[in-house]
Amino acid sequence: MKDPLASQVTSVFAQLARAGAANRVRADPGLWLLLFNLALVSCTLLWLSLGSGEEHQVALITNLVFILNQGSLLTLSLQTAFSPWLDPVTRRAWRLLSLGFFLSWLGDLAWAIQELVLGIDPFPASVSDLGYLASYPPLLAGILTLTRPLKTRSERLVFWLDLVTITLGVAALVWYFLLRTLVGNEDVGLLALFYPVGDVVLLVGVGVWLVRPRYRGASASMRWLMSGLIAFLLADLRYAYAIAQGDYQVGGVTDALYYLAGLMLMVAARVQAIAGKARPDPAPTASDPPEWMLWLLPYLSIASIHGVLIAIALGWLPAGDPGQGERPLHVLILTAALMVFLVMLRQTLAGRELARLKTQRALEASEIRFAALARHSSDLILLTDPDLRVRFANDSIQRVLGQAPGALMQRPLLDLLRPEDQVSAGRFLARLLDTQDLTLVTEWSMRHADGTWREIEILATNLSQTPAVGGLVLNGRDVTERKRQQRELEQARAAAEAANRAKSEFLANMSHEIRTPMNAVIGISNLLLDTSLSPKQRDYIQRLRLAATTLLKLLDTILDYSKLEAGRMTLESIPFQPQEVLDSARTLFELQAEQQGLTLDFTLAPEVPPWVQGDPLRLLQVITNLVGNALKFTHAGGVWVRVECQQRTETDVVLRVAVRDTGVGLTPEQLGRLFDAFHQADPSTSRRYGGTGLGLSISKHLVGLMGGEIGVESVAGRGSTFWFTVRLEIAAPDPGRSQDRAGKVLDTSPLDPGSPTCPTAPKSAPVIPAIRPPLDLERLNALDALLATNNSRARHLNRELQEGFAGTPWESVYAPIAESIRALDFATARARLQQILAACETDLV
Repeated sequence: MKDPLASQVTSVFAQLARAGAANRVRADPGLWLLLFNLALVSCTLLWLSLGSGEEHQVALITNLVFILNQGSLLTLSLQTAFSPWLDPVTRRAWRLLSLGFFLSWLGDLAWAIQELVLGIDPFPASVSDLGYLASYPPLLAGILTLTRPLKTRSERLVFWLDLVTITLGVAALVWYFLLRTLVGNEDVGLLALFYPVGDVVLLVGVGVWLVRPRYRGASASMRWLMSGLIAFLLADLRYAYAIAQGDYQVGGVTDALYYLAGLMLMVAARVQAIAGKARPDPAPTASDPPEWMLWLLPYLSIASIHGVLIAIALGWLPAGDPGQGERPLHVLILTAALMVFLVMLRQTLAGRELARLKTQRALEASEIRFAALARHSSDLILLTDPDLRVRFANDSIQRVLGQAPGALMQRPLLDLLRPEDQVSAGRFLARLLDTQDLTLVTEWSMRHADGTWREIEILATNLSQTPAVGGLVLNGRDVTERKRQQRELEQARAAAEAANRAKSEFLANMSHEIRTPMNAVIGISNLLLDTSLSPKQRDYIQRLRLAATTLLKLLDTILDYSKLEAGRMTLESIPFQPQEVLDSARTLFELQAEQQGLTLDFTLAPEVPPWVQGDPLRLLQVITNLVGNALKFTHAGGVWVRVECQQRTETDVVLRVAVRDTGVGLTPEQLGRLFDAFHQADPSTSRRYGGTGLGLSISKHLVGLMGGEIGVESVAGRGSTFWFTVRLEIAAPDPGRSQDRAGKVLDTSPLDPGSPTCPTAPKSAPVIPAIRPPLDLERLNALDALLATNNSRARHLNRELQEGFAGTPWESVYAPIAESIRALDFATARARLQQILAACETDLV
C-alpha cells in the first residue's frame, strides 16, 4: 500500500518542478529550505521510530525540530509576504499569516525552554499556550483577507453573522462527537480542548474562501493551507485523547502530525510565491455559482444541531455522559437557540440589504430614464468636471446657443460667458464647489453662435462627490424674452406709479383750494339762517347747507385717501381718554339705531388704561366707519362695540376694537376684496345704501399708521365682526385739558360720505359741555340747526342744556322741548324751540 505522506511529498515536488520549468528559474534558498525541513523531519521520524534514543535525547531532538520547523515556516511565509511580484492584498494576507506563525513559534520556543532548560512540566497549561492561543486571530484574519471583499456595511454584517453561525454549528458538532467525552477528564485541561475548536474556526475560514475566492488560480496554495490546518486539527485531537488516556509520548504519532502540518504550510507558502511570480496580475473572480453555498451553510449548521437534538430526543444519541449528567444536551440547546437568534438577525439585515438593492436598481433605472430625458429636454443641461470643463451637453444646446454639443466638449465653462461676468461667475462656482449637494440659482449671459448674448437662468448643483456624476450639473433656461418683457413691464409700472403719485400729490396740494369755497358756502348759509326768512326760504337754505356739508365730507374722504396714498398723512400724538371716543361714537349713532329699532352697545373693558396718547380723531374715524357700515347693513338685531386690552407693557398698550353685528354678512369671495379701494361687497350696494367704497380702505391705512392691523370674520346671512388693533402709549391723566378737544373730535369725525348714516351737523356748531345761565342763544341756535337736519347730536346737546337749565327759571320752559327730543319727535321739539328763540329775539330787540 502506498504511503500517503510519500505520495503528498511526491506531488509537491512534481508541482514545484513544473512551476520551475515553466518560469525557467533556478532553485532559490526558499526551495532549499523546504527540502532541508523535509529531510530533517524524515530523519527525525525515522530515528524516533527506531527507538534508540533515551528520554532526554528524544525531548531535546523533538523540541529542536519543532523550533527549526516553525522557524522555517515563518521564514518562507515572510518571503512570500514581501515578494514584490505579488499583489498588495495577497502580501497583506501572508503578513497576517506570518504574524500567526511567529506567535506559534514563540509558543514552541517557550515550550522548549520550560521543558529542557527550566525543567518545568508544560502540562496541562504553561506560558507557551499564550503564543499558541494568540496565533489564531491573525491566522483567521489572513485567511479571510484572501476572500472576495464585501462592498457594503450590511453585506459585511451578514457575512460575519453567517460566519459566527457556521462556526458555532461546526464547533458544537466537533465538541459533541469528538470532545464531549474528554470534558469530564481531570487530566485534560480546557486549553487542550480549545485547540481543536480553534482549528475548526480556521477551517471554516478556509471554507468561506472556497466559495468566495478573491482571485482565480490561487486554489493550489489554499489547498495546501487547508491540508495543513486539517493536520493540525488531527494532531490537536490526538493530543487531547492522548492526554486523557495518559499515553502521550514525546516524539510519537502526535508530534509526527504536527511535523506534517508544518511541512504542508511551508509548501502552501512556497506554492503561493511561485504561482504569484508566474502570474503577477491575478484576475479577480466574479460572483461564482458556488457562492450560494455560503448562504446555505448557516441553515445547514442549524439543521445539523437540530438533527442531533432530535436524535437525542428519540434516544438514538446519548443526552450525556456519566459524571456530566445532561450538560451536553443543555449546551446543544443553548447553541441551537443562539444560532436561531443569529439567523433571525441575519435575515433582518438581509431584508434591509435586499431593500437597498431594490432601491439601487430603481436608482439605476431612474438614471437611465434621466439620461433619456436629458437628451430630449427642452432646457439646456451641462455637466462639468471638477476643473469646470464641459463633459456633457444635451441636444438642447443647439437650440439655445446654436452650437453642436460636441463642439463644447472639454471647453472651459467660463469661456461661454460674457467677459465682464466671468469674475462674478468664478466666485459663484467657487462657492458652489465648497459645499457638496448645494444647489444655487443665478443668471448668466452666454454667447450664441451668431455672436449675440442670451440671458440664461442657471440652476447649478454640486455633485462632484457623487461617483455617477463627479462634477457640476447646470440646468439652464433661455429667459432672454422674459427679461425683455419684465423690463418693459417695469418701465410701464414705474410710469403708472409716477402718474399715480402726481395725481395724489395734486389732490393733496389742492385740499385747501377745494375746501375754502365749500366752507364759504356753509358759512354764508349759516349767516342767512340768522336773518329773517320765510319758512320756505329757511327750508331751502337748510337744504343748501346740508348738501354743502355732505359734499365737504365727501371731499374730506377723497383727500384723506389721496394723502394716505401719497404718504403725506400724519397722525397727532396727544393724551386722550378712550371712553371719550366711545361716547362720541355713541352720540353719533344712537338716534339712528333707535330709529332702525336696533340695539347699539359700547363696552370698554376695565383693563383698558383711562388715558392713552395718540390721535383720537383718526381712532374715532375708524370706529365710526365700522359702526356706520354695521348699522347700514343690519336690519334686525343690533351692533355691539367692545374695546379691550390685547397686550400691555409698562409704556404702551395694544387695544383691540371689535364691532359685531347681526347683518347680512359676507361671502368668502366678498371678504377677499373687501378692503380694496372703491370696492363694495355687492355691485348694487352703492345704489341701495350709498357710499364711495373708500371707508374700509382708509380705515386699513389709518390702522396701519397706528401700528395695528384690521380684519373681519363673517358668515353670509349671520352677521360680521370687524376688528382692528392699535398700539398707543400709556399717558398720565390731563385734568387741565379743555373739553373743546372732545368736541373737535366729535365734530370732525368723517364717515363714508355718501351714506345716509353720515353725521351732517355743520362744523360751525360747536358742542360745549356747560351752558352759561340764564340762557345761551348760540347754543339754542346750534340745537335748532341739529334738529333741522335730524342729527343725533341734538340729543347730546339736549342733555347738556337740561343740566345747564337745572335750578334756573328756564328749567320749566325748556322741559317740553327736552321731552320731545327724548321721544325722537324732532319736528315738535324744533317748533317749540323756535317759539322760544323768537321770544328771545324780541326781548333782545
